[in-house]
This record gives sequence, C-alpha cells and structure tokens, in this order.
Amino acid sequence: MSKLDGVEFKRARLVPSSVFASPEAVVRSTDVSRAQKIQILRRWEFDARQTSSGRSIAPFADDGPMLAHVREALAELGALSPVRSPADPQPH
Repeated sequence: MSKLDGVEFKRARLVPSSVFASPEAVVRSTDVSRAQKIQILRRWEFDARQTSSGRSIAPFADDGPMLAHVREALAELGALSPVRSPADPQPH
C-alpha cells in the first residue's frame, strides 16, 4: 500500500477494517503517522466496545479478542490509557 491519500485516510478513520486487515497492520504501516495510527485505532476500539455492549455497528464476529488486539496495538504505540479500578485511590 502506498501512502494513504485523504479519502483513504478518512475511510480508515471511519471503518478501519476497510483499509487495514488488523490492528497490528495499522501499527506496522509506514503509510500513516503515529498520530494517525492512534486515531484509527481509537475508532477501532470504539467500534469493538460498541459491539461488545450489544450495539453492533461493526462487522466483528467476536469482539472480545478484537478489543484486546486493539488495546495491544495502542499499548505498542504508547497510547493506551491506564484502566482504573473503582478500588484505586483517586488522584488529588
């Protein structure tokens, strides 16, 4: 794949699986910047979360593993927000 043009990048941001085979493919891509990769993966994360809550808007057969793959990809890029447990002390 060559550098993503404006239309392809917009499509990747709206439906990541229409451009990339997996979240790992987004991370490995040399066609988009780190910031663009994070935008694409955040959308993929949103879609996977919507699917897991029963509001299917993405074509995933099994969203649990997809969400895990997306979170791993975000972590690899250093963009994974820490998940807080309700028992964790709140910052002051």
